[in-house]
Formats: sequence, C-alpha cells, structure tokens
Amino acid sequence: MLIYFAILVLVSPISALIGFDCGGRHLNITSVSLLDVGECNLNFGKPNSSEVYVQLLQLSDYDHAEVIQCKVEISRSIYYCGMHSHISVVHNGKADYIHETGYTRCLRMFQDGSFSLGAGNVIHGLKTNQTSFHSLTLAGRISNDGSCKGTQYSDPYGTWDDVVVQAVVKISLRQYHASVQLNSGKIILKSGTACVLSDSFCLDSNDGYTYWKPIPASSCNFHQYDILYEGPATKITDDVTNPSTPTVYSLTTQDITFALTKTKEQPLCGYTLLRTEHPKLFILETKKGDTFAHRDVIPVDNLDIFAYMNSKFVYVEKHIRQQMTSLYHNVVQQKCDLERQVITNALSFATLQPDEFAYRLMKGPGYMAVTTGEVTHIVKCIPVDVTIRKTKDCYSELPVTVRNASLFLTPKSRIITKFGNERECSYELPTMYRVEDTWIQFAPDPQVRQLPPQLLQPMTTLSWEYLTPGPLAISGIYSEQDIQKLRDHIMFPAEKPALLNTIARGLSGHPVDSDAVSVYNLLDEASLNKIAENAASRVWNGFVKFGSATAGVFGILVIVRIIKLLVDTAIHGYALHTAYGWSMHLFGAIWSSLTHLLLHLAHGPVNKNNKDEDDKSSSSSSSSSSSSPSAPEGLPTSPTLPTLPARPPATNRFPEPNENARSNIEPTTVDMTPDVNRYRILRDRLRELEQIPTMTSQFVLK
Repeated sequence: MLIYFAILVLVSPISALIGFDCGGRHLNITSVSLLDVGECNLNFGKPNSSEVYVQLLQLSDYDHAEVIQCKVEISRSIYYCGMHSHISVVHNGKADYIHETGYTRCLRMFQDGSFSLGAGNVIHGLKTNQTSFHSLTLAGRISNDGSCKGTQYSDPYGTWDDVVVQAVVKISLRQYHASVQLNSGKIILKSGTACVLSDSFCLDSNDGYTYWKPIPASSCNFHQYDILYEGPATKITDDVTNPSTPTVYSLTTQDITFALTKTKEQPLCGYTLLRTEHPKLFILETKKGDTFAHRDVIPVDNLDIFAYMNSKFVYVEKHIRQQMTSLYHNVVQQKCDLERQVITNALSFATLQPDEFAYRLMKGPGYMAVTTGEVTHIVKCIPVDVTIRKTKDCYSELPVTVRNASLFLTPKSRIITKFGNERECSYELPTMYRVEDTWIQFAPDPQVRQLPPQLLQPMTTLSWEYLTPGPLAISGIYSEQDIQKLRDHIMFPAEKPALLNTIARGLSGHPVDSDAVSVYNLLDEASLNKIAENAASRVWNGFVKFGSATAGVFGILVIVRIIKLLVDTAIHGYALHTAYGWSMHLFGAIWSSLTHLLLHLAHGPVNKNNKDEDDKSSSSSSSSSSSSPSAPEGLPTSPTLPTLPARPPATNRFPEPNENARSNIEPTTVDMTPDVNRYRILRDRLRELEQIPTMTSQFVLK
C-alpha cells in the first residue's frame, strides 16, 4: 500500500495524461490510397557532360626569333718596305676596327665555316658559338729570311704605297633565340640591346652585326597565341534547355588542371575562340589536326604567374560549387527516398494493423485507421484528460479513468477503449508505458523503471563523399617544367652572386655545401656518356698494350724454354746412350725425372755400410802413419808400402810372435768393457798393424 501511495505521489504531475477519444461525432477523416506511393520528382537540372577536343590558348606578350651574329675584329699593323727590305713605320699604321659583314657573308660563315679577306686570305674551320684568332698578311709579301715586298693598300683609315700589312683577325659567331616584344615590336638581344623587329638587322656593341628573319605579318596574328594544352577535355552544361546556362570546359590531369567558363565568342579568321573569365586565356573547340597553331615550347617570358594563380582560384571555386551542389542534391534525394520508404512500409500495416499504420503515417498518437477496400481512412481523435487506475490483473493496455469510467489506453496510439487484453503478470516481462519521459511497469502494481529500455539507433552514414580537386599544388594551366623554368628565370639574377661565390670557394679549396652546386648540371647525359666511353676506351687500350707486351715477353720465354728443352733432351739422351746404348731407354730423355731414374738403375744400389767402413779405414791409416811411434827411428822406410789384404789368410796355427818384434809394440791397456765403438776402433788398429811390412816392423807371421 505504501508503494502504491509513493507511485501516486511520484506520478502526480501526470494527472494530465492525454488519451484520445475516437467515439465522438466531430472527427477529422482523411482517405489514403493503399496502391501507390508518389515518386521523388525533384526538379534538378541534370548537367550534360561530353568530351571534346580543345586547345587552351594564351595571349602572348613575347615571342622568340632566331638570331645570328657575326663579329670580325681586325687589329692591323702597316710597315713601309724600303730598299734592301728595310722596314719603317707609317702614319696611322696601327688600327683596330670591326669589319663590316653583310647578311650573305654572315650566313655563309655559319653554313660553310669560311671567311675571306681577299685573295689568298681565306679562313676555314669556323664554328658556331665560338671565337677564333687568325694571323694574316693583308698586303705585300714577307718571307722567312726577313725580305719583304711592299704593295699598295687601302682601308677606311687611308691609302699607303709600298707597304706590308699584317693583321690579327678575331672572329666570333653567335646563334640563339632572342625575345620579341609583340606589343612594342622590338627584339631584345642577349646584351640587352633593343632593336626594331621589322628591320631584321641591328649592330650589337658586344656581338657585332646581328640578323634575324622577320616574323610573317598576318592580320590574324596567330603568332600571338601560345598553346598551353591540346587534347580532350570535358564540356559541361548545367541545363541544355536553358541557353543562358554557362558552359564549363574542365580538365584534371597530373600536369594540367583547369576549369574555365565560356563567357563570349570571338571570331578569328574562320575560327571561333571562346573567351573565359581570364582575359588572356582562350579555348578553341576543334578537331584533331584542324588547328590554327601548333604546340611548341613556351617562352619563359610568356609564363604569367598571375594567370597561373588566377586559374587555380577559378578552378577551386568551380570545384567547390560543383561539390556543394552535388551534396545538396544527394541530401534531398536521400530524404525523399527515405520518406517514400517509410510510407511504403506504413502501407503494409494498413490491413493487418490499422492503428500501427496510423501511428507510423501521422508520426504520433491520436490517430486511428479504418481500412475499407483499397483505401484507408485516417481518423483524427479528440484528446481528453485521463488518469491511471489501479487493477488487480495485468493488461496489455494501460488502465485509466475517464470521467469516472474505467477504460483503457492502447499502446502507442493512446486511443481510449472499453476493453483490454488481459495477460499473465510477470516481473520478468512486465507491461511498460512511458508517461512524460518516465517508464512505469505494471505487474500489476505500478513501479518506476530505473533502467529504461534500449533505443534502436538509425543509420547515420551518408553516401556523399567530398572529391578533392586533384594535385592542385603542382597542376595548373602550366606544366611543372614550365613553372620550374619560370622560377629559375625569376630567381637567377638573385642567386647568381651566391652561386659565383660558392664556385670560387670550391675552386680555392674552401668547404662548400655539396647540395648547392652540382657538376652534373654542367654536363648533359650525352657528355657524361662520352666521357665514360673515352675513359673506358683508354683503359681498354692500356690493357691491350699491356697484353701485347706481356704476350711478347711470354713468347720469348717460351722460345728460350723450348731451346732449353731441346738441349736438356740431347744431354739426357747422351747419358742414357752411354748407359744403355741404342735401346728404348732413350725415350726417357724427354723427361728429366725419368732420365735420373734410369741412370740410377744403371749404376745399381750403393752399400752405405761398406763405404763408411772404407772411409774410416783410410782415415785411421793416415793418422796412424803420421803419429804412431811404433816404427823405430833407425829403420829405413820404404817410399811405397805394398798393398796387403784386409784380412790375413786363414791358418790352423796361431802365429807365434817374435821377441824382437814384441819390443817394438807399445804397451797398451785394453779396456774390456763391452763397448761396440771401442771394439771397432781396436779392430781397425789391429788391421793397421797387420798391414805393416816385415822389413819395417820385423813382425813375421809364423
């Protein structure tokens, strides 16, 4: 009871709970068809896009013309040649001047590389963009022995008789493209000299006589246009039916990007140029091969940085406008499609659940639907105040009291009914209603729901995506190479002193930044390839020479080796012939090792023991004969001792020593220690004693 009282206190603000009475007489009824749903007929102008072949033209301020310059500087000296070839100076004998060179002679110098200063003074081998020096004798004759012969000579400085004229001729030839100011009709040379374009001739103080071909005069002035782009582009018209709709020519590539709107048409000698927002940019819509100008290298002077930036701004403005329009159309289209889908889903409930259909269609409570045939009648009910009442049973509807009558409110639509659907009471699956943002469950006693039910979230992902304007930072009406040339053209005067200082520091041995100056910029790819080929050729020639010399040395060594082989073979053959005679053993003379083996086998094995014993015997006998005192001093000695056998002949009797001979033998103490070496020494001494002849030692064997 206390809980019920607390619930009534908590829901006291909901005494103004609204229900809807659909049983009144004054009701608002609307009939809706169940067959069809209206289409999304959005009045959007569909742009017409097509691909056309165009030329993007720029009105040029500058053009270029090919210039040739010939400068012949003569420094001459005049000497008077008198009797016996005596030389003397003359008045105005030393002069320096520029020789006049007409167009024909100048052109011939470029074509043939030759120049003539009279008979016998023809210079050959002149090259373009080079300066050469030549020593000539313009008049008279001079020989190597110092003799001379004068003649008459004339030049702009005077006339002389019997003179010899010597001169040093400096010839400079230049050929390049000079800038032409189309508005002022002047040509600007490299030295800064401005000449009238229509004269086709000018005398430059630095490079001499200058000539160029005049630009063909034309009333159409085709030469005043530079071709910035030639190729396919996209032509976009927002509304074909409306002739006042602007036409946009657009292109987006890696190098060229523009979006220009046609403002008006300008006829030009049978062609129709389309003016754009920029006063210097034109568009010619044509076909491939049917153009009034050919695309060529754009002069650096014609690269307009303002036109470049302005074209970017125009492109960005058109891109943003197109993207915003696309976004707006996308949002409206999605909204319409969503509404149509909601209506279609709601119509599916009209027959089975009319109240649900009314709730979904009208997007709120207080409506009831009655389906009759292929039409549903939407009834708008009258709102009334109701209060919640307590019940002992559980219902699917909300029990309320209306004017002291016990009634029920249907879920969602809140329609007042007399009867409710009774159901089993369950705390796990209670009946819940939201009363002024508070969820209350009935099981059957009303309780405030602490944890509200979960809400289903709608899809928030849009199909529209913003398209970036492309590589706008590096792309425009000029290519990246043209912009780099313009940048170098603008910054070179400011960077020139710093570059010269860097080069001077590097040549003088001071440290410089390796990224500031690069020798690679001075040499193109062809020059580097030529240097590499020359270096490789020189290295290869060195290898060839070294190989030839080495081959010669090896040849000499081979010849010496062959001669040595022949001599060794002959010697080996002689040695083998001495040992074996004429036999198969002579083939062993070819190999020295085989020859040594055969000779070793021919002499047989050597007994080392016998050889050692013979050597020891000979040495012992020599020492005994020189130092032994066994021979008496008075006895005569024979100069040549007879050769006795090494061992005495075998006998059955022991020899009896003679008393006289015993006195000549020195007493010797014999050590009987069994020593092999001593035994051998004793044996050798006994052998020596046995070899003494009887006439000397008086030792006779009996």
